[in-house]
Amino acid sequence: ITTTLTKIIYGLEKVLYLGNLNALRDWGHARDYVEMQWLMLQQEKPEDFVIATGKQASVRQFVEISANHLNWGGIIWEGDGINEVGRRKDNGKIVVRIDPKYFRPSEVDTLLGDPSKAHKKLGWKPKYSLEELVKEMINSDLLIAEKESKYRTHVN
Repeated sequence: ITTTLTKIIYGLEKVLYLGNLNALRDWGHARDYVEMQWLMLQQEKPEDFVIATGKQASVRQFVEISANHLNWGGIIWEGDGINEVGRRKDNGKIVVRIDPKYFRPSEVDTLLGDPSKAHKKLGWKPKYSLEELVKEMINSDLLIAEKESKYRTHVN
């Protein structure tokens, strides 16, 4: 999501194609998850834990948070089903479209982990919010898109 949205800024892509915008996911930061794995391995008798944030956000919300970090003022959603589109609030350009090929055959509408055992037994809680995760991804992807744009300009 963040890769394509940042490429749109540099004219490297025109639109982001997605499937189920309403799918709920438990988005988490790799740093949090690696810390949790390390804590699990520090036990005398390692046991299984669920590595998750315990919080959900939809794909749609992820896109909206991304648009805010790109200073687009958010996304205006129009239409329904496969005809739904997302427009940038700042200029009205369509940047999100639905493509049926991105609907998973065995779509799970909601994925949510319960990290309460890790919190109780190991004192672990995720440190990064979804907003922080998206901001970090956007900042990284903007640098990559900028380099790609300069490369393409130089090559052409």
